[in-house]
Amino acid sequence: ITRYDGTNITAYTTAQGLVYDIIRCITEDREGNLWFATQGGGVSRFDGMNFTTFTTAQGLVSNEIWSIVEDKKGNMWFGAVYEGVVRYDGTSFTHYTTEQGLAHNAVRSIAEDSSGNMWFGTEGGGISRFDGNTFTTYTTEHGLAHNDVRSIAEDRNGSLWFSTNGGGISRFDGNRFTTFTTAQGLPSNVVWSI
Repeated sequence: ITRYDGTNITAYTTAQGLVYDIIRCITEDREGNLWFATQGGGVSRFDGMNFTTFTTAQGLVSNEIWSIVEDKKGNMWFGAVYEGVVRYDGTSFTHYTTEQGLAHNAVRSIAEDSSGNMWFGTEGGGISRFDGNTFTTYTTEHGLAHNDVRSIAEDRNGSLWFSTNGGGISRFDGNRFTTFTTAQGLPSNVVWSI
């Protein structure tokens, strides 16, 4: 990790307490802590001075994490490599997989919408919406551009946008999907960030 404070550049590696040197995602929580998803060392939380590490030894389901989001209630959500999604409430971990209704266990992206629903983009199962009790899954059969979803964003009108690994971009207005591909002017149908 490299931090630039406007004047100086500071590098943080495992020598400074970072759990692992391959970082997949960085998220800041409401208290100003930085969370780092790693590709094999679990999750590191940095409070500005020290790193705290969460791995399978502390209850994390996997040490390979692709995405991190904090929800409006202050829960941290971690998308794990082929192990589903994990919610951390500051004390304990809750694990969700296809057994609870998640679309696929490879969770690439996570977002919370303005209504408080959690959305999970998966590597091959489409997207899942979690209302706190149940999962609803959307795939290409429902109009989604591609079942490999890499990122999720909500616009100011409340529509959700999903970038995909091969199908372009889908916009969901709550009722139907509209897809944008190279036919509509995208330079590529492989879109990893939105």
